[in-house]
Amino acid sequence: MMTHKTLFSIAALAGFVSYCFYRGGRTAHSVKRQAKHDLHRWEGEGGNVPQVATPSPVPAPQLSRPGNGAAASH
Repeated sequence: MMTHKTLFSIAALAGFVSYCFYRGGRTAHSVKRQAKHDLHRWEGEGGNVPQVATPSPVPAPQLSRPGNGAAASH
């Protein structure tokens, strides 16, 4: 049979664990909210839109046959 002391200890431990989960959830929510705010502010300032035109890379043509035979793969 459980004594009052054991029952009180279990209740105190459960309360402490609940408090820790509550504080952890609040902290995570606050961090997420701050990250969203920073992202919206960054996008409002222009985000990753370049100020100058960025050239796109031109693909190199592929040879249909090896050059001198030395680098041929079989």
